[in-house]
Amino acid sequence: MSMDNEFDAFSGGVSLGGLRSKTQIKILITYLANSIKEPLKSSLIIEALQKHGLANYFETTQALDDLLESGNLSTADGLIYITPKGALSVDGLEQELPKSVKETALADALNLMLLEKRESENTVDIKKAEKGYYVTFKVFHKEEPLMELTVYAADFEQAEQLKQNFLKDPSHVYATVAASLFV
Repeated sequence: MSMDNEFDAFSGGVSLGGLRSKTQIKILITYLANSIKEPLKSSLIIEALQKHGLANYFETTQALDDLLESGNLSTADGLIYITPKGALSVDGLEQELPKSVKETALADALNLMLLEKRESENTVDIKKAEKGYYVTFKVFHKEEPLMELTVYAADFEQAEQLKQNFLKDPSHVYATVAASLFV
């Protein structure tokens, strides 16, 4: 990857301090893949760069394609892997990125991975009621159900907010309910 910092990327959707260089976007993607040390879904990489407006969506998808084509990243089973070539490239170039951009992208990617893991381990079902919605939370431990709780939400937005808050920390919800019942 050549280090060319000119603003050559679309800036639509990019926040102040975000990346406007195609090369920097490629470096950031490679940095994420190298830092996390486990395969990533391309959708997670894209979402991580979009969450705080670090890069334009179209530039990010193009950068992913370019990195795969150049051999800096590889793909298998729908997952993105860093190659030795990519790891070597990013080691020399990651200092070209602002520290805040690297930290934000890494934190967003890790949070998205955690949320994905929680969603796979715990479930939330939203069902339409006559006047509102029922939201059912199910907490599991090693595929063993620990708790099922259904609450009422006045509208779909409230139901979605309940879902998101639960998925942020399902074990906290479980611990709070269990503690309340054992007092």
